[in-house]
Amino acid sequence: MKLKQLHIYGYGRLHDFKVDDLSDLQLFYGENEAGKSTIMSFIHSILFGFPTLKQSELRYEPKTHSTYGGKLIFETEKFGEVLIERVKGKAAGNVTVLLDDGPAEASDFLPKLLNGTDKKMFRSIFSFDLQDLQEIERLKEEEIGKYLIAAGSIGTDGILKSEQQLQRELQELFKPGGRKPLLNDLLKNLRLQEQHLKKAKHENALYESLLTEVRELESRVEAAKELLKEKKAEFDGVNELLKKWPLIMEKGQIKKRLFELEPVEFPADGLKRLEKYNDRLLELSSTLQTLRQRMKSIESEMEENALRQEVDLDKAEMFVNEWPKQQQSLRELSGLEHSIAEARKQYDSFLAELHYPAEKAGNIKNLNLGMDMKTRMKETLQQYIRYESRLKDLADRLEDDRKAVIELENKCKEIEEQFVSESTFKEWKTRLGHESAAGIEREKSQLEREIEELGKRKKHEKDRLQKKKRQAFIFSSAFLFIFLGVFIWSFISKQWPLTLAAISAMIFAGYFLVRKADGNAIDFINETLDDKRRRLQNLDQQLKTADGDIHIAYRYEEQQRLREKWKEDYARLEEQKQRLEESENSFKRLSEVVQTKESKLNEIKAELGLAKDFFHLKIEDAFSVLKNLQGIESGLNDAMEKRELLQKEQGAWADNLFQFLGSIGASIHEPSQAVFFLQEMLKKEREKKIVLKELKKKLSELNANVLQLENEESAIRSNMKKLFESAHVDNEEDFHKIAKLSEEKNTLLARLDLLEGQLGEVTSRFQTREEIQNEINHLNEVIEKESYLLEEDRDRLASLKQKISFLEEGGTYTEQLHIFRQMRSTFNEEARKWAELAVASSLLEKVMQTYKEGRFPQVIQKAAEYFSFLTDHEYKQLHVKADGSLAVERKDRILFAPEELSKGTGEQLYIAIRLGLVHVLKKEYPFPVIIDDGFVNFDEMRTKRMLELIQTISSDTQVLLFTCHRHIAGQFSEDRIIQIRQRLPQAALAE
Repeated sequence: MKLKQLHIYGYGRLHDFKVDDLSDLQLFYGENEAGKSTIMSFIHSILFGFPTLKQSELRYEPKTHSTYGGKLIFETEKFGEVLIERVKGKAAGNVTVLLDDGPAEASDFLPKLLNGTDKKMFRSIFSFDLQDLQEIERLKEEEIGKYLIAAGSIGTDGILKSEQQLQRELQELFKPGGRKPLLNDLLKNLRLQEQHLKKAKHENALYESLLTEVRELESRVEAAKELLKEKKAEFDGVNELLKKWPLIMEKGQIKKRLFELEPVEFPADGLKRLEKYNDRLLELSSTLQTLRQRMKSIESEMEENALRQEVDLDKAEMFVNEWPKQQQSLRELSGLEHSIAEARKQYDSFLAELHYPAEKAGNIKNLNLGMDMKTRMKETLQQYIRYESRLKDLADRLEDDRKAVIELENKCKEIEEQFVSESTFKEWKTRLGHESAAGIEREKSQLEREIEELGKRKKHEKDRLQKKKRQAFIFSSAFLFIFLGVFIWSFISKQWPLTLAAISAMIFAGYFLVRKADGNAIDFINETLDDKRRRLQNLDQQLKTADGDIHIAYRYEEQQRLREKWKEDYARLEEQKQRLEESENSFKRLSEVVQTKESKLNEIKAELGLAKDFFHLKIEDAFSVLKNLQGIESGLNDAMEKRELLQKEQGAWADNLFQFLGSIGASIHEPSQAVFFLQEMLKKEREKKIVLKELKKKLSELNANVLQLENEESAIRSNMKKLFESAHVDNEEDFHKIAKLSEEKNTLLARLDLLEGQLGEVTSRFQTREEIQNEINHLNEVIEKESYLLEEDRDRLASLKQKISFLEEGGTYTEQLHIFRQMRSTFNEEARKWAELAVASSLLEKVMQTYKEGRFPQVIQKAAEYFSFLTDHEYKQLHVKADGSLAVERKDRILFAPEELSKGTGEQLYIAIRLGLVHVLKKEYPFPVIIDDGFVNFDEMRTKRMLELIQTISSDTQVLLFTCHRHIAGQFSEDRIIQIRQRLPQAALAE
């Protein structure tokens, strides 16, 4: 069964993590917190389900996204390719299984695929990490061997722990000769209780007779108490009747008076209603008189505020309303006059600014100032400015080119004046040959500088080498002294292997102390220096033979430089003359273009009526000014027409106003005064209207109030009549008489109700107060007699109970028997538990023995082979002793218990046993082996051998190895390593 692919949708902080084509031996490499343990837990969860919330195991639910779960793909011999997918759902997740021939029911298929293996068994055999190895360190020395045997038999120490737990529980229940165990303590108490039971049996006869008498007395006391209770209740009733006797007598007298009174019919609250009606009639009469007086006063005031009928108020209001508009017209007229004057002034100013001829001013409105003219003028002006600017730049460049030509001609003439004759130059060239003294001199100077630099490098290398020697001496000396101390200690303590190691280390340190330091760099510098110095000597010899030609050589080289310089300047001169000719041609062509554009501008100025000498660059501004002049002239004409219209409207309105004032007899000839007069008149008339409206409203309200009060008065008189009829009387005097009789009857009935409430359902068999008193005396005598008899019985009962209590101090026979049986039952129950535990312990021993005799020998044989290989055959065999403990045989035939091995060797033994168990079970359970950093305590050599062993095992069992150690990853080829590069933030880790 091989894992081919894993795909994590979301688990811990791993999201959409996918690995394909897993090999038989696959290494997952990554730093701490990269997600190695997360992947290992993911494999467990997909196979066996997510941990539930109640379990202590981490669930690795993602913190930053909702996707939870993933899938695994296995290659199996029996079922072919199997895909197992588990996602978030119920407690353990929703699982789907897909085979080559389609989906399968997960609940039925997974147990078949895993051959009944649960998560605990899988982790105890096929999956382990550093924590499992460290579990050995927490065991006691005597438990380590048993732990390893259990791990080799069934893959886990579960049975070992169960056996230890059973032994602890057995000893807590019973221990021969012990005192504290529960069964020992219960047996001791049971024997003591048996003695108490025998004593109680002798006292049981006397105890029964006393109990019989007590029961009789208690029955008689209860009967006496019931009788006393009845007599006291009867006494209290008669005594209460005596206290209420005056009220009973009053109740009888009231009933007699009610019988004497004739039936009286009187309305409820009749007097109050009559009094209320009289008060309201008096109030209404006074109010009606006041309202009628106010109505007369209002009618008089309305006559005083009557409106003038001869004045047309609507027409007057029209003149008042039109007055603001007329004022606005006057202001507008004044503004027009001012605007006309300002426009004329601005018009003349623009004409003067343009120096526009007066004879042409009248034709401005007919000028073509449209968009086509503006565009043509603007484009022509822009072209003229652009070409003129380029012409100026070209003129400046032409001047610069001419100056450059003159300058280069002068330079060439100056150089030609310094030339020697051509024959002399050729003679010098033949005499000096190809190598001059000056060249030798330059080469000599260069060599001297190089020799100086090499001398500095040689000094620097010497200093560095000296420093290195000092450091090596210090380190070697310290190393030598340390191992000298180790040698002395190991020699004294007779640790011979350590002594040999110390001697080897001292020899090694001594070699480094006396070894000559590397001086290759200085040797190379010395050789280079010798070569340079020899070259320098040769140059000195050549320079001596050429001393007579030094002066000629200097002059010849100078002539060579002058000729080269002349060639360069002459070539530049020819190039500059060519550029000058091109510039002159361009200048001529551009001048013609500028003249054409200037002619077009002059044509535009003529169309606009501008002088020919008008500045070209101001044409655009002149166009804007002319456009403004056209607008000003048009605005002036409109303003003058509007002024004339306003003047006519003002005159017509004033004539109508003065005509209206004359019709109402007002002689006013100024418009503002006339409007003010009309406003005051309208104000007074409006105030009168408002006053009249308010007076009419008040009068209407008063009429309504009067009518309402008169109707209320009529209704009250009708109600009074009905009130008299309900009392069967015709006048108010008779009504008061009937009211008095009704009040007496109501008072008696109220008192009767009160008495009946106080007395309740009182019935009396007595006719006089004396009969009641005699009955009270009789009941009192009976109560005193019964109380005396009851007290005697109570004293006798207390005496008997005291005797019984003396007998009950040690408990009755029945109670002692019950306690004895209860204690015996408890003892039997605990003994049964002890027997169950003893049987379970015996069965566990048989199970362990079965595993040891069946599977364990094969596991031990394979584990011994693996362990021997891991320790480089230092240990060669594993043995199980007669007492069931495990022993390790070293190559010198010495046996060691597992607890006597070093930490690393003990872990190697544990891994060898686990791998041996995997080998034995591979046919029944062909699962991959998962190891998470299980070799951190191994040295380099045993780590290497461990990896070789895993390589061998992976030929028939897939191995998935997780590590964060680079030296382990270095032992694998790139195709077997999966780099987990995602480093998880500490605060967000789910693990």
